[in-house]
Amino acid sequence: MKEGLDILYTLQLKDDQLREIEAVIQEIPLKIKELENERDSRSDMIEKAKKKLQNNSEERKKLEREIVAIRDKIGKYKEQMKKVTTNKEFQGFSSEIKFEEANIVGVEEKIIEKMIESDEIMNGIRDAENEFRKIADAYNQQIKDMLANLDYHKNKLAEEARNKKDLRAKADPKLLKVYDNLFVKKAGKVVSCVQTDFCGVCNIKIRPQILSELVLSDDLMICESCGRILFKKIAAEAEA
Repeated sequence: MKEGLDILYTLQLKDDQLREIEAVIQEIPLKIKELENERDSRSDMIEKAKKKLQNNSEERKKLEREIVAIRDKIGKYKEQMKKVTTNKEFQGFSSEIKFEEANIVGVEEKIIEKMIESDEIMNGIRDAENEFRKIADAYNQQIKDMLANLDYHKNKLAEEARNKKDLRAKADPKLLKVYDNLFVKKAGKVVSCVQTDFCGVCNIKIRPQILSELVLSDDLMICESCGRILFKKIAAEAEA
């Protein structure tokens, strides 16, 4: 029975290891997704700059259309000047033309300001793109490393699953049946390794009589608190 418990305890360690590997395999894709989201969020600064550049271009086109409209208005004034019969009317149209020409100068100055702003935005976009490339490269390397780590753990899981299969083949069928039944009820934690006088899982003190039987008896001992199989290595085995 004790030899059977040794195998059962080793099986428990193997199941613990498999559970840890599975947890890592589940966690890595989540971390990769977080990194991808962080990386992609950094591209927002470029998109915002491009949107600003687009708005600048639209505002310049609007100002250029405004100049065209003003020039059309001046052209109409000049046509009307040809038909005036009084000096007062002539002076009135001349004043309107000068006023509109001054408006053109003002709009042209705004266009120049927008052109200067456009150059600054484009420089900002180039800087942002260069910065993003550096950031993206760093994130992509982390993601690449995590994918490699994921592949490693998947291979490790398959290898340890084969080892578990071999281990189960060596176990006593009766003990294995008890182990499998408890595995579901006890959330995968079946065997408790006792190193002192406390249960290694629930950490409740074990009665001295149970401790003595655990060392001297070949019977299967169960923790009176958590219902798990108690296992204790004798001194010679522990030293080995």
